[in-house]
Amino acid sequence: MKIRFAGMLALALLPFLGAVANAADPIPEGATIAGNLSTDLDSGKAQVGDGFSLAIVRPYPDGDPSYAGAIVRGHVAKVIRAGQGRKPELDLAFDSIVLSDGSSSPLSGHVLTVQPKKKSAIPAQAAGAGIGMIVGNFIGKKLGTGLGGLAGAVGGFFYASNHKSDFIVPRESLVTLQTDQEVPRPQARQ
Repeated sequence: MKIRFAGMLALALLPFLGAVANAADPIPEGATIAGNLSTDLDSGKAQVGDGFSLAIVRPYPDGDPSYAGAIVRGHVAKVIRAGQGRKPELDLAFDSIVLSDGSSSPLSGHVLTVQPKKKSAIPAQAAGAGIGMIVGNFIGKKLGTGLGGLAGAVGGFFYASNHKSDFIVPRESLVTLQTDQEVPRPQARQ
C-alpha cells in the first residue's frame, strides 16, 4: 500500500517536477546572448520604434538548454541617416526574452557585435562626377575655358565621396548582445 501511494504521488507530481526542471534560470548581468536577426534593418529606411527579434542560438545564456527556441524582442531606439559628412547610426534596444513555451521576462542589454553591410557609394560618386562635369562644362564655356568640365567632374566626385552611405544589417545576421542587469526567470503570461 505504501509503495502504491508513493508511486501515485510521484505520477501526480510529475507534471510539476517537469515544469520546475524545464524552467529557465535567471540570466546574470553581463551575460552574452547571440541570435539571428528576423528582418533586415536598414539605416536608410528604419524608423524609431520599428520592432525586430533575434532567434537565440548556441551557446545558450549561461549554458541553459531551456533557452533553446527562445527569442529576444527589441526595437529601433535611434536612427541617424547617412548624409554629407554624416555617418549613419542605428541604435537597438532590447525589451524581452520569450521562451518557446511563451513565458517571458524583461531584458535590458546592449549590442556587442553585429554584421552590417555598407551600401555601395559608387553610384553616388558617379552621379556626383557626372553632374559636376555638366555644371563645370557650362560654367567653363561661360568663362571661355575648356577645363570647366574636368574641374566640375573632379569637384562633383569629391563632393559625392564625402556623402556617407547607409548600411543594412541583413536578415539572419548574427547579433550578439550583453545583458545590462540580471534577467529574471521567465514567467508565464497571466
